[in-house]
Amino acid sequence: MGRTNIAIRNADPAKPPAIATLMPASPAPLHVRLLWLPEAMPGTLFTTLDVLRTIAGVARLQRPDAPATLSWQVISANGRAVPVSLPGMIAATRRSRAPDARTLIVIPGVLASNAHQLGEMVAGDTATLRMLERHAEAGGWIAAASSGMLYPLQMGLLDGARLGAPWVYQSWMTTRFPRCDFASDQPMSVHEHVFTCVAPALQVEFMLRVLGHLHDPDLAQAASQLLLYQPERQRNVPELVSRRWLSKTADSPVYRAINWLQAHVGEPYRLSAVAQAAAVSERTLLRHFRQVTGLSPLDYLHTLRVERARMLLEVTLHGTQAIAEACGYSDAAAFRRLFQRAAGMSMSDYRARFALRAQRRYWRMEDAAGAGRARSRS
Repeated sequence: MGRTNIAIRNADPAKPPAIATLMPASPAPLHVRLLWLPEAMPGTLFTTLDVLRTIAGVARLQRPDAPATLSWQVISANGRAVPVSLPGMIAATRRSRAPDARTLIVIPGVLASNAHQLGEMVAGDTATLRMLERHAEAGGWIAAASSGMLYPLQMGLLDGARLGAPWVYQSWMTTRFPRCDFASDQPMSVHEHVFTCVAPALQVEFMLRVLGHLHDPDLAQAASQLLLYQPERQRNVPELVSRRWLSKTADSPVYRAINWLQAHVGEPYRLSAVAQAAAVSERTLLRHFRQVTGLSPLDYLHTLRVERARMLLEVTLHGTQAIAEACGYSDAAAFRRLFQRAAGMSMSDYRARFALRAQRRYWRMEDAAGAGRARSRS
């Protein structure tokens, strides 16, 4: 991939990332490798993973039939995938066969007591430095968070760059790496194939900008609306909700059909009545309903009825005949068979396992005891 200049300006969490690079409508695959180090600040990797998963989710929402173009994995210092079992940390996705020029390595911030310890730590990590060197020679990209920028500095990948540095290490870095200019007041920068960011707290916006530059600016922009604070939207949404501008799409036949079914769970099912409520023909309703929900209106109604039965079994003492009638069935045996198929157990077994109140015999005893205490007080 040819080098493209990108202007990464001061971070303002109230604004979405300003992506200066124009990318094609169908972005080329990008593989992201999250470097796991013993001294790493793992929050920077978790945050990066949040951004990756959000962008991938937006892509699936916008382009459900398109193949995935963003993949990732957690790697160790030697570049091999690491099996990760931490909650929420996906070790690897299905890797796209992208060349190294379409691969990004994310270096986390590194914890150290002082600048000299940080320098010794990075200089002694020869395995990581060798792996990064091979990656850089193959045209790969690097995104270094906070003190993690010391790795590309150590390798000379930032020689001649003007960039910001974590303030606590800035004086030491100025002396240690005289070929770099650390006087920039910008929190993020790019030089050659290396992105840097001075503060771990900016990791969300940092990764949005990096992925917008390398992968898809539209997806990064959409994801920024979900991940970054949006003051205008926060102020506007309550008013829009109160005026019903942000309610469900009321003119959708499927929306109208679902509303009608939810309001008439206990009534006999007639497709003609549902179609009339949806203001479409029966045939059109069946086609649209299945496209949106994957079910027929009757199957959807069955799920509503079984869910109502679950609740009644959990919190009431009604018998199965009464519950079947409350769910629109006069034939309790037929409803019991429906419930069995949907829940995988009988109605009585379900109540025995999931009831949220005392059984009838204990309820009666408590009621009698309460009545006795009332009589003794009178």
